[in-house]
Amino acid sequence: MRAWRSAVLLCSLAIGCGGGLPEEAIQEDERPQARSPGEEGADAPEAQWGRVELGTANLVRDIFPPPGDVPPWLTPSPSSLVEFRGRLYFAANFEDGRGALWRSDGSGSSTVPVKEFPAPPSSTSPVPVSELTRVDTRLFFVAGDAAHGGELWVSDGSTGGTKLVKDLTPGPGDTLPYNLTALGKTLLFFRFVPGTLDAPGRTELWRSDGTEAGTVRVRDMGPDSSLISSQVLVGSTLFFVFSDPVNGTELWKTDGTEAGTALVRDLRPGADSSNPFYLRAVGREVFFLTQTSDGMSELWRTDGSSSGTVRVEAFPPGPDTYNPRLLGVVGGRCLYLTLTNLSDHRLYLYRFRVDEAGVVSKRRIAVLPNPFAGQPDADPYITSFTVAGSKLFFGVAISTSGPAPRDVQLWVTDGTGAGTKLLHRPLSMSDEFETQLYTLDDRILFSGIGEGTGLELWVSDGTQQGTRMLQDVHAGPGSSYPSGFTRVGTSVFFVAEDATHGSELWVLPPRSSLASQ
Repeated sequence: MRAWRSAVLLCSLAIGCGGGLPEEAIQEDERPQARSPGEEGADAPEAQWGRVELGTANLVRDIFPPPGDVPPWLTPSPSSLVEFRGRLYFAANFEDGRGALWRSDGSGSSTVPVKEFPAPPSSTSPVPVSELTRVDTRLFFVAGDAAHGGELWVSDGSTGGTKLVKDLTPGPGDTLPYNLTALGKTLLFFRFVPGTLDAPGRTELWRSDGTEAGTVRVRDMGPDSSLISSQVLVGSTLFFVFSDPVNGTELWKTDGTEAGTALVRDLRPGADSSNPFYLRAVGREVFFLTQTSDGMSELWRTDGSSSGTVRVEAFPPGPDTYNPRLLGVVGGRCLYLTLTNLSDHRLYLYRFRVDEAGVVSKRRIAVLPNPFAGQPDADPYITSFTVAGSKLFFGVAISTSGPAPRDVQLWVTDGTGAGTKLLHRPLSMSDEFETQLYTLDDRILFSGIGEGTGLELWVSDGTQQGTRMLQDVHAGPGSSYPSGFTRVGTSVFFVAEDATHGSELWVLPPRSSLASQ
């Protein structure tokens, strides 16, 4: 099993609060419920989403050759799963260099390749099919062939309607578009142009409508520039973190035009960097954290203008404000944030709430218990989170001196201390495979470890009674490592392995409608 790095981080979104977070005493209603799931008694109800019961997961089709004696996360498997036109589309890349775009309706006979890309010559590295991105009625992806190298492709879902968009690097050379993002009915992507002996490499922002003529450069971002992964979409504006020699690493925005692509504000003027991270959309604004070279972390908010970019909170360097992290936004106005306290080895959960007038209120929701607090290097951290309905689910790991955690727990909060509860432990204990939390209406699917089982498919409705293993896909102590959950209609596709097959495509169909009973 693997070890998890996680920290409890729940944040409520907030605007315009100055000063440090208050260190008020914990009130009785702020004490989280850390009882084990079995202490609440009643048997778990039948798992269901919406008005539909969850059925039994089954293997869709055996696509890949039998795996060797290697961890499942290192073997070929379905990837980049996405819903498109009522079907599942995904990438299949093989060890011999072949790749393909596939689709599935959930049955073995309907699971077929749409477009196959042969293995390149032995002297050339293969370009895997990747970054499947739905934009209106088109599905974009990156793939490579011997004639064009790694380029941008588009599909209408059929073999005949799958084609190269534009050979941006003419001939077999690779363009390798990356960070494909839907902005309305337009695709945005970045391209890195390698340097030469006379000129450094540079990054370019492009847009595409799926045609060769409609695939154009938006802006040359300059020499020695690079995209940092953090980004968030607010309305028709994409906010992203970008680095260049003039401004350092700062927050940028684009509306898909050259005039609308600009630095939001240089928070650390000149080449110094504010290093924005954890971008979260709250209403029409973006909240984010920064961290400077002197160890200072700050919470900021922006409406996209320089004057409308203001500091909300400062976290001076020190053991009481270590590793601030923004979690999900609940109800469009509540942002959760966590801090790890290195003095008492506990995770502090805060909520920032923004009202209709933009006024921010903040409150410490809970201090999560740490049964390992007396042991060396036993500090909590967040591994993952998701919002389902009015609740925030999050994974919390307890660190060790090595890469693997000593414990990983699933928690939930409704924004109150009494409603902050431990749901299940442990989740994945590996540092190479982290448990994913997937929202299914007001419930979540996740991978957890139960008595006598490995890492398997679980479901939770946010209560301890309603948190249970859904299916032991790899029967017995072995693990199925479920991941890649993607909903198509009332079914959920995911990737898992069992005792016979390697990492393959599975589907969790509905059982029946409760309304018809």
